[in-house]
Amino acid sequence: MSQESVAYDVVVVGAGNAALCAALSAREQGASVVVLEKAPPAAQGGNCPYTGAGFRFLHNGIEDLRGLLPDLTDDEAARASMAPYTEEDFRNHLLTVTHGDTDPALMETLISESRPTVEWMHARGVTWELPDRNRPAASAPSAIPGSVGLTALESGPGLIRMLTTAARRAGITILYETKMVRLLQDSRGGVCGVAAQDVDGVHEIKAQGVVLACGGFEANPEMRVKYLGQGWERAKVRGAKYNTGDGHRAALDVGAKPTGQWTGCHATPIDADAPPTGVLELTDSMPRRSYPLGITVNLEGLRFIDEGAGFAEQTFVKMGTRILEQERGLAFQVYDSKAAPLLEERYGASGSVKADTVRGLADALRISPTVLETTVSEFNAVAHDGEYKPREMDGRSTTGLNPPKTNWAIKLDSPPFIAFKVTGGITYTYGGPKIDQRAQVLDMEDRPIPGLFAAGEIVGGIFYHNSLRAGGLMHGAVFGKLAGGNAARGG
Repeated sequence: MSQESVAYDVVVVGAGNAALCAALSAREQGASVVVLEKAPPAAQGGNCPYTGAGFRFLHNGIEDLRGLLPDLTDDEAARASMAPYTEEDFRNHLLTVTHGDTDPALMETLISESRPTVEWMHARGVTWELPDRNRPAASAPSAIPGSVGLTALESGPGLIRMLTTAARRAGITILYETKMVRLLQDSRGGVCGVAAQDVDGVHEIKAQGVVLACGGFEANPEMRVKYLGQGWERAKVRGAKYNTGDGHRAALDVGAKPTGQWTGCHATPIDADAPPTGVLELTDSMPRRSYPLGITVNLEGLRFIDEGAGFAEQTFVKMGTRILEQERGLAFQVYDSKAAPLLEERYGASGSVKADTVRGLADALRISPTVLETTVSEFNAVAHDGEYKPREMDGRSTTGLNPPKTNWAIKLDSPPFIAFKVTGGITYTYGGPKIDQRAQVLDMEDRPIPGLFAAGEIVGGIFYHNSLRAGGLMHGAVFGKLAGGNAARGG
């Protein structure tokens, strides 16, 4: 960008799923649109490329989706098993994972606009496919419902390619390696553009509307410690290294109201040797979520959490968080030969330590043999004989053990024993600026800030305590579409 100042009708900050939906929606209203992407082209898209690109939306089963799957044969449709996904299902699932804390107005907009948005994306060039339901299910305890209606072709990277192609065809300008520095305001406090930095320096881009869709602050260690707490500086970032809270800081600087769970995030146990930030070829193989089938101990050799409180999908956020609270943010997942064959396949991508005795395992892990032997002995004394039933919460719990193990408390007594070193990984954060049902950013008095909109992971008030599989991309697309269209229309 060589000019000191340029102008567009709408500026979109970010170039992921929510951002590109916003850009396309604004362009459809006749607006001139520029997209600012801090990353180079090969790293475009924030966290979206690291996802399976699943979308959760309303539908009445496989026949209802045939119009979105033109290549699906009658035979394939007949063999596909897919129950309808209703408004009540969506509402109950979201309220359950957020403990009822999700913003009710945003929830209703998300639900009602989910199906129309998927159809809108399809009309703009997104190819959908059925989730891979033929893959043998992982044996680790899992309770993911059949509520992911469709996934984008070729997962997250494919979704970004398709949306980017649509944006270019629509005449939308995308500026790479261009970082938003701050928001510009007019004399009345409305947002009228951004200051952006590229290789040529800092420039002003004037606009009637700005959409912030640049992700969370998970890749910013300082913000993680400030909002999530001590220990979070050690977290491994599972997604983009470019999601550093630029939009959060810019929005708060112009008076946006912070909302949502700023102390919360999507976390998970992850291989301790995972790279510090996301690597597309590795990220999906790094989580370690079979912990309900064994015990987890810290560097002292002590258990510190109920590993069997629920299915992994219900507890991995808490588990990842608690691991980071331990010394050096490290822990060991310990299994015996009964559990080992049931571990998720991705455990094969990590190093492990094996031994024929618990003492030998402790020696190899360089933790106290006496403490680990005592931990396992005390667990076994109140645990059960038998085999694991990983697809059901079996109610086999401990009595008098602190912390307890509520399900899958099977004795750890069949050598060889195996251990995996894990730490906490962070995917995205939950807190952010408050928006209304039009995706307008609100000020501290809950009034819209003129010219400012937001969508995607930056938005606060949707997820609390836990995430909802395939819900993140869906709410990003829904509110991205709303944000772009309303920004182009002037509010």
